[in-house]
This record gives sequence, C-alpha cells and structure tokens, in this order.
Amino acid sequence: MKNKNKHIAVKRFSSLAAGLFGLAILISGCGPEMHSFAPDLKNTLFAPRFGFFIINYPLMNSDSSESVLYSRVRYDDIVFVKTDSGFSAHCQFSINVFSDKDLTEIRYSKILDRKITVPTYAMTNSTAAYDTVTNKVTLQPGKYYIVIKLYDYNTDHTSSREIQHTFKDFLRSPLTVSDVLLYDEADTSGVPVDVLKNRTDTLLADFYVTMKDAPGNFSLRTVARSVESPTSIDSTLQIRQAGRVQRYKLPIETRDLAPGTYQLKLTVKKGEEESSSQTTFRILRSSVPLVSAELDRELEPLIYITTPGEISTLKEGTFEERKERFLDFWLRRAEGNKEAADAMRTEFYRRVDYANQHFSGGLGRGWQSDRGRVYIIYGQPDQVETHNEDFTTPPYQIWYYYNLKLEFVFLDEFSTGDYRLVQSSQMD
Repeated sequence: MKNKNKHIAVKRFSSLAAGLFGLAILISGCGPEMHSFAPDLKNTLFAPRFGFFIINYPLMNSDSSESVLYSRVRYDDIVFVKTDSGFSAHCQFSINVFSDKDLTEIRYSKILDRKITVPTYAMTNSTAAYDTVTNKVTLQPGKYYIVIKLYDYNTDHTSSREIQHTFKDFLRSPLTVSDVLLYDEADTSGVPVDVLKNRTDTLLADFYVTMKDAPGNFSLRTVARSVESPTSIDSTLQIRQAGRVQRYKLPIETRDLAPGTYQLKLTVKKGEEESSSQTTFRILRSSVPLVSAELDRELEPLIYITTPGEISTLKEGTFEERKERFLDFWLRRAEGNKEAADAMRTEFYRRVDYANQHFSGGLGRGWQSDRGRVYIIYGQPDQVETHNEDFTTPPYQIWYYYNLKLEFVFLDEFSTGDYRLVQSSQMD
C-alpha cells in the first residue's frame, strides 16, 4: 500500500459491549468458561466490502426495459484518513454490462467516483451509515452479465462482484409484475431500504404491473413470512388497472412483525393469468421487545448463558410481567448498571442475528447451529480458515481465537452447509 503520510482511521470493534457482555457471562456462572472477547480485526489489509441490488422496470411504449442498480458501501467497510476538515474516504465504483458469459462483448460501462467526508472518527465506524449510488441502464430484453468493482483509494485495494441479470420483456406475457423496491414511508430521502430499525414505520412497495392486452381488474396478494419469527402478513386486494403499464406504491404495515428477515412476495392474478415477484426485508430488534412473539423468541438463545429453570420462569405471566423480568435478567448481570445491561443485551442479540443470517442450515435456526453457538459465546473469530470439498475430504472450517488461545474445527460432512463442531482445543 502506498504511503499516504496521514493517520489512517483503523476500524475496531466496540469494546464496551463486548467487554461488558463477557463480564455478564462470567457473572452468570453458566456456559463454557470465558476469558475475554476477540476484537473485530478490521484493518487496511482487507478489501473494501459493498452491497448492491438491481431492480428491473418496464418502460412506457418501448420494447426495452430499464434496470436501476443501487450500489451501497457502509462507512464501517471502507478506510477513512484524517484531513483538515475531518475524516475522508475516496472510492470508485465501476459498472460493466456484458452480453456474453466470457465478458468480451460489452454493452454498457460507467465509472462513479465517490468522495465522503465526515466530521468525527466515530462516524467512520458507523454500521448504520451508507453511501449509496444509483445508476440506470436501458437495454433490449435478454440475459446479461454485470461486473461491479469497488476501488478504495486509501488502501489501493479492490473488491469485485459478478452477477447474471435479466432485462425482461414485460409485454411478452399477458400479465407481468416487475421487481419490487422498498421504501420507508417516514423517510423522505428517497433511498430504498432493506432494513427497518423502527417497527412503527410503514414500508412502501414500489412496483409495476403490465398487461399485454386490454387492462382490467386483478387481485394482488401480499405475503411476508420469516423462518426466524412467528409473525407474518397475508392479505389480498382487488385493483382496477386503467392502462397497460401502471406503477403502484403499496403500503405494508410492519408494526406487529417481530424481528427477523422476511421474504416478501407479491402475486398478481387476472383470470387464469398469474405473475409473482419477491424481495426481502429485515426488521431489527428494538431496545425492548414490543410484541409477545418477539419476547418468546428472544428467550430461547439464553440457554447458552443461563439455566433452563430460569428461562421457564421468564416465560411465566402476562407479556408486561415477562418483559419486566426479561429486562431485570440483564440488569442483574450488570450489577444494576442500566447502561451496561443495555450494552450486554444489544451485543448478545447482535450475535444471535448474525448467527441466524450466516449459519442457518440443517434442521434449526442459525443460533442453534454449532457455529452459531460458538459465535454467540466467543464472538467474531480472529481468523477463519476455510477448506472446500475435495476428493478425499468434505468441506471444513477452523476458527482461531488467538487472544483466548482456542481453536474450533467445524466439518460439513454431507456438503449441505450444516457444519458440525468436531474438535475444540487449547492453542499452544
């Protein structure tokens, strides 16, 4: 890496939540012995990470369609340097669209330069702040291959993603629903969302319905379900469409949904014709459980840090009584310090959420898996060594916790993604 002659703001895990949570486990006297929590070792050796999604829409009176590409980089995933005006990051997105799998016939190319300046170092570590860029591409219907690269000027590192994407011929079929884009109704920024931080918000589902022949009445069924949460949405509307191509913004109430990742499916039906489109959204936990179903699910992972008897006690009584005992459970482990209790609880369920997102497989949810259990108890490993399947050995991973001098070996015996703990040992 080139010498910038500037102080680089290296990312670090918040020690408050991790340290206090480690203390809580020790106080509980339950679960595996623990000594400390490994930090999140983000530094300039890692390539920048980014996310993106593509929405395909019909165009009025055209046989082409338009795809809108949203590229998003989280502040915590790029490197900032100290400047006179604060802390600055400089990165560049390149977007190339090819018509062949060998990536030789280019149909579209664009470079988007991004400069970000924030006033405080704390903002450079934010996991909630994003820089989002939007780019529209219009092409004839067909299958295309899109390569997106992100270059971080402050580290000279690049990351790349390649996807296959179809520009649809919306008027080829009698009835078609487009891709779905979600917006937070309370947010006026116009930036699409996939994560809800506040359950009182309403999502707006933005989509198009096209009819090849004469427009008319159709039914719209909205279903949102999560494998992590018992709550769901299932409703049907009757709609009269006036034109062949029409845009809709459907409000979706989410206040009664428990935290989790939801699959949202919109299905339009006109006579015998039917078309569906799907997307996902995630609801984060609030500071306290807001619905009974949420509290029920939050009690289950506590088996790693307390006894079944105490969990049974937490399940007794009305929702308000159970919620009060649940909050007191964490307060006692923080020796009456409310700020510490909130930090412990937040970190614990952040790990549960991470496990559910990354380690789901087999018969249970991610937090119930062997990798999920180790992650919840010990936190992010300092190093993950991944070995893919070969002719003699199924896939396996080795997790190293250098500060704890521990290593764990997980084996995916049947190559199904269900990694089981086969060995744990003390490192020399």
